[in-house]
Parts: sequence; structure tokens; C-alpha cells
Amino acid sequence: MLGILWFFLWQSAGITASFYCFPEKRTAVRLWLGSVIGTLLSMWAPIPFAFFRGFGITAHIAAAIFGAALHALWLAPRRKAGLCHEEAKIDRPLPFLLVPFMILAVFLVCSHTLQNTDGALYTGQCTYGDMAMHLSFITSIAGQQTFPPEYNLLPGTPVSYPFLCDSVSSSLYLLGTPLRWAYMIPMFFAFAQVFCGVWFLGREFCRRKYAPVLAFLLFFLNGGLGMIYFLNGEYSLHDLFTAFYKTPTNLTEKGMRWVNVIADMLLPQRATLFGWAALFAVLYLLYRAVFRGDARLYLPAGILGGLLPMVHTHSYFALGLMAACWLIYSAVRDRLSREWLLGWLRFGLPAVLLALPQLFLWTFPSVGGNEHFVRVVIDWVNNGKEPWLWFWVKNVGLVFVLTPVAFFGVSREQRAAFSGAIFIFILCELLVFQPNEYDNNKLLYVAYAFGCYVCADALAGWLGKIRSPAAQGVLLALTLFISSNAAVFTLGREAASGFPQYGYELFSRDEVAAAEYIIDNTEADAVFLTRDNHDNTVATLTGRNIVCGSSSYLYFHGLNYQDKQRLAEQMLTNPEVFEANRENEGLDYVYIGYHERALAGVITDYLTENYPVSFTAGAITIYDLHPES
Repeated sequence: MLGILWFFLWQSAGITASFYCFPEKRTAVRLWLGSVIGTLLSMWAPIPFAFFRGFGITAHIAAAIFGAALHALWLAPRRKAGLCHEEAKIDRPLPFLLVPFMILAVFLVCSHTLQNTDGALYTGQCTYGDMAMHLSFITSIAGQQTFPPEYNLLPGTPVSYPFLCDSVSSSLYLLGTPLRWAYMIPMFFAFAQVFCGVWFLGREFCRRKYAPVLAFLLFFLNGGLGMIYFLNGEYSLHDLFTAFYKTPTNLTEKGMRWVNVIADMLLPQRATLFGWAALFAVLYLLYRAVFRGDARLYLPAGILGGLLPMVHTHSYFALGLMAACWLIYSAVRDRLSREWLLGWLRFGLPAVLLALPQLFLWTFPSVGGNEHFVRVVIDWVNNGKEPWLWFWVKNVGLVFVLTPVAFFGVSREQRAAFSGAIFIFILCELLVFQPNEYDNNKLLYVAYAFGCYVCADALAGWLGKIRSPAAQGVLLALTLFISSNAAVFTLGREAASGFPQYGYELFSRDEVAAAEYIIDNTEADAVFLTRDNHDNTVATLTGRNIVCGSSSYLYFHGLNYQDKQRLAEQMLTNPEVFEANRENEGLDYVYIGYHERALAGVITDYLTENYPVSFTAGAITIYDLHPES
């Protein structure tokens, strides 16, 4: 309960700040911006205090006092502003979009997050890989309370991943919220913030009636022509709904890599989810400042933008690319006037100065000198395997086909706003910015959102020229069917995988029991020798350290883990190597479970003869390496 109160304290603070800072905006906008600000505050509020006292109760109490003071300041008498014409408008389509999409999001989050079935914990298809990593950050940050945090998957190594998307749940977990709910509650709000962000930015960008609705559907129900591989018999619907990643938006062997944003970006990738929640709010504010002349919004856009790097570094990068293009456009339009310079300084200074400490402390040390980051890769993940045009047409579908035509069907101002999307697309076709070239999609989808706005506005204009309402309806339905059928099947598969009979067991009943024992009976910073499987019970559910975690995570974070990985396996299979390195590695326990027993020559007999068993359940045995005498 205390953790939930903590989270809502910052939601309240954010909404209060929004009503104070944006009195001229209508209520729906202020609530949305306030919720985004509140989530950012809940992430960032403990951080300054954690540098001095660790990520513990003391830091959170100090942050809560700060939050209460902010409430008092913002609730003090303030300037009054007359309501602008916007206040009279009602976003009537928004509830009809938000309610069904939030129902879907809540169902997917709940069904995919440690769903307890007969004592075992299940997850869905898209979260089977990433969830364990995020849970390891959440539990280790809350349990060990070391700050700046270190990888419990590679002890002694500072975390370089944008960890605030997980520490927001660490705060709830630390304050007593069960792990499952600590994971889910911030995600519910982040999903709503992303949905609202795409809507409100689209409403600013689009000029024609109902175009924002169409843009919203094109973005969240994105999918290309992947169903052709099911219609031609190469795959069956049974494969689609039961096999692992045989969906029409994610068929790697067929070159289908343009995944659905809900199923494969927002749901499994927490950094992307929380990053986009803030990014679309910042883009909305900056768009209003640049293209609507609301110069007061430069500063809040810069402040919120400067907080992005350790929430989601790609979102900060995308913001920088978009802002660079908008800056050039506005410089030509405003002829480098004094007002232009002051506006961009109000945005740029906080956006850079707040970000630099994050980048120098966490990001640059892992990126600098690492050849796996920022390298030339032409043609993104296609790499010339298929004709360039066909790859993009079959992946993105109708939006890719229509965008070049729609570009000339919108206003000059809209084309200028779209320039940032063009810049991102070209850059991502030439360079990659992380070890996994696939992750360029975290930038490409931001460009895609603006492509949806352009297409939707142009389509609304073209359909408006058709006199027959019936013909308009048929063409609109056909457009949505072509652009969204792959997404509907993908989301259907993802929803089905939320039921245990179609989902994936992440941890067995015995593994859950072992985790409970570890939490209750070992030190928070204890070191365990385990195998490096991604679904590691010790690292994920307890937050304890293991010698080396999964390369699926560590490689893509640019870390040098290979020596530790080899050592861990040798220690599990060679008693002499185990004894020679046990003290150097600071080992406290050895965890022998299903994955460890699969190793040829695992040293269970040696451990049983020389060390006491502190826990056993089924195939799981925990050996205590330094029992009290």
C-alpha cells in the first residue's frame, strides 16, 4: 500500500504542476501532461538523495518531503489565465479510442506479468525474453540499494542501461508492493500516456477532421503484408497462434521485421514504453512552441527532454534529431530573430545541461571506444537480402506506399514538421547506434508516427472530396483492413499467449519456492554461482548477484562478460576451478537447478560431499559455502 501511495503522490504532484504551468490548456491536456510529469518525478525524485544515502527508505522519505513541498508551492495562489478557445473543445473521439486500447493493454500486462498458475509463474510470448532482465534490475536496485546501481548479472559493473524505467518499479517494490504489482502499475499509466501522447500530437499536426483518429489507428495497429505467408500456405493459423514468433509482423526468416508497436515494442520493452510516454509529450510541447508560436512551451519541453536519457536514450536521440530539423526550419522562417534565439535557448540549454551528467556518468562509458556502437550498416536489417523497395513495402505496408504521395497533399508547415522523420529514416538506413542493429526501430517508429500523421491528414482530404458517404466508408474500411490485418492477428496471438495453456512458464513452483527462501535467508548482496540462462531464478526474482548473466542481455549492453561467462561454466563443471576461484569471486552460495543440471559434468556430487545443503525442492538444491560454525 505504501508503494502505491508513493506512486500516486507523484502523479498528484505532476498533475498539480501541469495545472499550474499550463493554465490555458484544456483539462484533458493538463491531465495527460501532468501524468507524464508525475511519472518522471517518481523516477527522478529519489535519485539525488540516493547518491548520498543509497536507493533505500531514507532517500525515498527525503524525496517524499520534497514532493510535499512542491505540492505546497504549486497550490499557493498563482497567476490566473483566461481560458483559450481550446478549453471549449472536447476530444470526443479520444475516450472511444483510449478505452478499448487501455482494456487491451491492461489485459496484456496482467496476463504477461508473473501470472501465478498452481504456484508456477507464467508469461506471454513477447515478454518471455525481456521481462527477466527488467525484473532483475527492479529486484536488485530495491534489494541491494547500491547507487549508482550495478548489474547483478555482472557484479561490480555499473549499470549502463537506462534503468529509470525499472527503478520506478523498484521504489514500489522497496516500499512493500508485491513484485507483480510493482511491475504493472507504472506500466498502466505509461500505456495511457503513450496513447494520449500520440493522439494529442496528432491532433496538433493534422488539419482535417477525423485525421487524428485514423493516424492513431495506423500507428498502433501497424502491420505490413505479412499475412501473405499464411494465405499462401507457408504457415498456418495454428502456427500463428501456437508457435513461438510465427506472427505476420515478426517472421524473421521471411524478412518481416516491422513489429507491432503494442505487442513487440511497448509491452516487452519498458525503456521504450516509458521513453515514448515522455517523448510524445515533449514533442507536443515543442511542436506547439515552433509551429503554433506558443513560446512559453520551449522551457518545459527542454526540461522534460533533458530528463530522457536514463529513461530511454533512443527517445532522447530521436528528440534531438527532430528538434534539429525544426530548428533549421524555424531559423529560416524567423530569420534568426532575437525571439527565435531566446526560444531555442530556453529549450536547448536545459535539454542539454540536464542530459550531460546522465550521458557522461552512464551512457558514454559503455559506448565510448566500443566498436559495436555507432557503425555503418546500409539498408538496416534487410542488408540487401531483398530488393529495398519490396522490403519496406511488405513490412510497413500502406503507410510506406502512401507517404511520398501524401507528403505533397499536406501543408508546407506539415512538411517542415515531417522533415525530422525523413532525417531519422535516412540516418537509420545508413548507421546503427547499438550492438543490435534491429534496435534502430526505436528511432524509426518515431519517424513512422509522423508518417501516420501525414498519411492520415492527406487521406482525410482525399476522402472528403468524394461525395458519396457510402464510397467514403468503403474506402476507409479498406484502408484500415489493409493496414491493420497483420496487427490484429499479431495482437490476437499475443492475447492468446497470456493464457497459461498457450503461454510460457518462466519459473516453476520449485523455483518460486527457492526464490522465497533466498529472499528470506540470504544477504541482499550475496553472490550465487548459477548458469547464465536468461530466466535465472536468483537474479530475476531475488535481485541477488550471480557470477555472470545471460549474454542475450550483456552483449547488447556492450559489456565485456565473456571471461566471466566461461569461468562460471568451468566452476560448475570442474571442482578444481571451483575451489581456485571461489573466494576471488566472493561466492556465498551455489544454486543447482534445472539449467545447471543440464551441464555435462556438473559438480553436484562434489558439492554434496563438501558443503551443506541449505535448501532443496525437486531438482533445485542450494549449497551454503560458508555456514556459521
